[in-house]
Amino acid sequence: MNPTRTLLAACLLAGCAPAMHPGVTPDPQRPFIGSWQGRGEQSDDPTGWSIAATIAGGEVGAVVGTITYPSLSCGGELVLRRVGQDGMELREHITHGRCVDQGIINLAVRPGGWLAFDWRTEADGATARGQLAPARAPAPSP
Repeated sequence: MNPTRTLLAACLLAGCAPAMHPGVTPDPQRPFIGSWQGRGEQSDDPTGWSIAATIAGGEVGAVVGTITYPSLSCGGELVLRRVGQDGMELREHITHGRCVDQGIINLAVRPGGWLAFDWRTEADGATARGQLAPARAPAPSP
């Protein structure tokens, strides 16, 4: 039997064929789903602040996750605006603390598995940038 056909047959039997079926598209939300942590800094204040986010995925217009800024004592919900192969756009709705509400967050996957975090407001043009890495689970207590 031809080695290429053998490999294809083995792949089909092993269940790795979904990418080969016409009409099956990868879920563009998959790289963003999970818990993330990192740091950001605003365009007018380079001192920076901490970020923790959890994204579960969902439909456009729905709450798909949460975000907190622990060092700023604020946070809220993330509503999906759009998602594609180039990134995810979310509207932030602050539910506790005194952070700016209704910011737009753009996330993009970068090599190495981290996310670029770009935040802006539509009202006054304020911007912020940061990086998020997969959150590590806390070590079990002895």
